[in-house]
Amino acid sequence: MLKKLLLLPFIFLASTSAFAQIRIDGIVADARTGERLPAAHVIIEGTYTGTIANEDGEFSLIVRSFPATIVVRYIGFETQKKTIQRNHSDPLDFLLKESVAEMEQLVVTTEDPAIAIMKEVIARKKIWRAKLNTYRAEAYSRQQLLNDTTIVSVTESVSEVFWDRKKGPREILKSRRQTANMEGADNFAGVSYLPNFYDDELDIAGFDVVGITDERALKYYTFKLVDFTSIDNKIVFEISVEPKRKLQPLFEGTIFVLDEDFALLSVKLKPNNVIVFPPPVQDFNLSYEQQFSNFGGDFWLPVDVRIDGLVEVGIVGLRFPPIGFHQVSKMNNYQVNVTLPDSLYEDNSLFSIDSTTIDKPDSIFTNTVEPVPLSSKEEAAYKTLDSTATLEKSFRPKGFLTRFIDLDEETSDGETTVSVGTSSGEGGNSGNRQNRKNGFASKLLSNISPVGRFNRVDVFNVGLQHEGRYYDRRLRSKINFGYSFGYEDYAYGAALSWWPLVNTRRFVVSAKYNADTFSSYESDLYGLTLASTMPLLGFDDYFNYYRNEQLEIGTGYRPPRHRFTYRLYYNYEEHSSINFKTSYDILGRDNLQRINPQIEEGTLSAIRFQISRGDLTNNFGVVELNGASLTVEQSAKAIGSDWDYTRFKINLFKRFNTFYKKRFFPNALDVRVNAGTYLGDLPVQKNGTLDASFGYITPFGAFKSKRYIPYQGASYFAINAEHNFRSVPLEMLGWRNAPKSGLSIIAFAGVGKTWNSSSNITQFGVVGTNDLHLEVGGSVSNIFNLFRFDLAFRIDDPGIFPGVSAARFF
Repeated sequence: MLKKLLLLPFIFLASTSAFAQIRIDGIVADARTGERLPAAHVIIEGTYTGTIANEDGEFSLIVRSFPATIVVRYIGFETQKKTIQRNHSDPLDFLLKESVAEMEQLVVTTEDPAIAIMKEVIARKKIWRAKLNTYRAEAYSRQQLLNDTTIVSVTESVSEVFWDRKKGPREILKSRRQTANMEGADNFAGVSYLPNFYDDELDIAGFDVVGITDERALKYYTFKLVDFTSIDNKIVFEISVEPKRKLQPLFEGTIFVLDEDFALLSVKLKPNNVIVFPPPVQDFNLSYEQQFSNFGGDFWLPVDVRIDGLVEVGIVGLRFPPIGFHQVSKMNNYQVNVTLPDSLYEDNSLFSIDSTTIDKPDSIFTNTVEPVPLSSKEEAAYKTLDSTATLEKSFRPKGFLTRFIDLDEETSDGETTVSVGTSSGEGGNSGNRQNRKNGFASKLLSNISPVGRFNRVDVFNVGLQHEGRYYDRRLRSKINFGYSFGYEDYAYGAALSWWPLVNTRRFVVSAKYNADTFSSYESDLYGLTLASTMPLLGFDDYFNYYRNEQLEIGTGYRPPRHRFTYRLYYNYEEHSSINFKTSYDILGRDNLQRINPQIEEGTLSAIRFQISRGDLTNNFGVVELNGASLTVEQSAKAIGSDWDYTRFKINLFKRFNTFYKKRFFPNALDVRVNAGTYLGDLPVQKNGTLDASFGYITPFGAFKSKRYIPYQGASYFAINAEHNFRSVPLEMLGWRNAPKSGLSIIAFAGVGKTWNSSSNITQFGVVGTNDLHLEVGGSVSNIFNLFRFDLAFRIDDPGIFPGVSAARFF
C-alpha cells in the first residue's frame, strides 16, 4: 500500500500528460465541388507544428495546448481557421473557398516577367538564408513499392532531422513500422536523403543538379510566367521551368511564387532527360512535389516532399516488372538556430538509429507524431500483405535467362532457396538427409577444389586445393598439391594467415611454403592461370618460367583512422631453371613456342617492405580503381643470399573526374603508372613487366599495340591513360537517348620504356623496348552492355591494332 501511495504523484502526472493532448482528425475539401484537396497544409497557428493531408484530403493532428487555432492553407483557396477547446472530440472538416485576387497590369517588356520575379526570389533567399544557421525538426515518412498500381509494401518512419549550414543534414530514426512482408532492417523510410528545393545544389539519384534558386539559376534555366492564382488575396505566380543547357542535369516543371514575399510556396519538378542510367536500367522516371512555409517567421522551410518514381530493369532474356515508388515525408515542430549536439557529426553517416526507441512503434506513432493518414489502399495493404507476399514474388523476372535464377518454392520454415540449373524431386530430399548425416565430410569436401593451368613448360599442371577458415574466420589455411606433366615434377604448398586481434582485421601474420613453377618476370595484370589460355589455343606463351622453392613469413598492419597499410615479409627461396618446352595446343595450330630461357640460379634471401593505400585489385578496366603501392625489396649476401640488390617498385591507379561532374557518371580520366628500378646485382628473374595485350584482348593497363609477349626490364616505366567521354559525344551529335544505350566513347594513350643490360638480352632472351613505346587510340565501350572495341595506333613503329576487351561500366 505504501508503495502505491508513493507512486500516486507520478501516476497523476502521467495521467495529466496523457489527457493534455488530443488528436484531431478531419478532411480538407473544395467547398464548391466537394473535391478533396491532397497535401493541404494544416498547422496550429503561431507554432511550427503541423501536418499535411493525404491523397484523400484526410489529416490527423495532435494538439497539446488549448485553446488552439487550426489553420488550413491551399494554393488557390482562402485560408481557413477554426479554434478548438480541450474537450473537442468531433471531426474537424475544412471546406475551402476559392481565393480571388486581381493582379496589377504587367508592363510589357522584351524580358519575361518571370525573370524579374526569380531575381527577387533569389535575392530574398540570400538575405534570410544568411541568418539561418541550424534547425531541428520532427519528421514522418512513408514509402510504397508498387507493381503496376498494386501496393507491394508500405514502410513508415518517425525521425528527428537536423540541419547545419556548414556541416549539412543528419537524421536519427526514432521508430518505424511496415507491412508484415518487410523486415525492420529493410525499412529505409527517411528524409535526410530527400531534396530541399530551396538549396543551391541538390543530389538527385547521384547527379548534382543546380537548384532553381541558386545564384546561377538564370544561366541554367528559362523561367516563364504562365499563369497566376492566389492565396489569402495575395497573388501566386505560376512559373514554368525549362533547362537552358541540353547536356547538363537540371529540372523542368512548374513552381509557384508568392507575391510581395517573393518566396517559393510550392514546386512540381522532375529531372530532365540527362538524368538517365545505362543498361540494365531501361527506364527511370522521377517527379517531385514540395511545399514551403515560413510558419509566420522569417525562414521558408520545407513542409513536405512527395516523390513518385518508376524504374524498369532488364537485359535481353531477363526483364523485371516495372518497380513503382511513392514517398511522402513531412516535417514540423521546427526549432530554428538552436545548438545541435556535436555527437551528430562525429562521423560521416547521415542516418543513425535511436536504439532506445526503435522497437516501440505503437506508442510513438500514437502519442508523439502526426502521421499522414493512410489511404484506403494502404490500410488494405497492412491488412492483406503477410510474410508470404515477398518482393521476390511481386517482382519475379521473365525471359529465357530466368531458368538460371528461378526461385524455388519456400520451404516449410519460410526460407527461400535458389537453385541454379537443378531440378527438385525425391532424390533432392534424400540427398539433403544424407548431407545432414555426413555434415563434417560434406563440409570438408566442399572446401576442396580442383586447380590447373597450362603453359609450355608445365604442359598440364593439375591438382587439388583446400581452403579453410576457423575461429570466427580469423584463421585461414590453404593447402595445394599438383603435378606438372611437362617437366615432371610436383607442385605443393601450404599457407596460414592469422588475425589475432578480436573484432578487427587490422593486423595479420602469415606464413607460407611453396614449391612450384614461377614466372621469371612479374605481371600486375595477369596470373599463370589466366595466361594458360594463350598457349593452350596455339598462341605465343606470355611468360618465361623457372622453378622456385619458397618460404615466406610476413605481417601486415593498418593503424586505426589511417589510410595506409604496412606489410613486411622475409623470403628464403631456391631458384632453378626449367629445361623443358612443348609446342602442343588443343587446336593443333603447330605454333612453334620459343625456348624457355635459363635464369640465374641460386639462393635468394630478402626482406620486402610495402606501403599501400586504396584498391589495387586489377579488374581490367571494368570499374574504376584508386590506389597506390610502393615496394622496396632488399637482398643481401650477409643474410644468406647469392645476390646483393635493392629493388624499388611503384604501382598506381587513379581516377580524375573531368567534365560534366554533376552527372551520375561524369567524364573521367583513368591513369595507371607502373615503374621500377634497382641498385646492385638484380637477377633476371626479378625483372619487372610492361604488360602487353592477350592477342586481340586489349585490357586497360596493357599496351594495346603490343601483342602476346610483354616488355621485360630491370628498370622500367609505363603510363597508361584513358579518358571516358561517356555518351556526351553522341549526345552532341543529336542522339539525345544515347545515355540509355550505355555506349561510351573513350580516348586512350600509352607510353613506356625498359632498360636492360646487353647480357640480359643476349644470354637470357629478355624482350625490351628499343626506345619509347608510344600509342594512342579510341574505343567504343558498352557494346551490348558487355564489350568494348579498341583501335590503337602505334606512333614509334607505325601500325593499326584492333582489339576487344571488357566494357568499362563505372
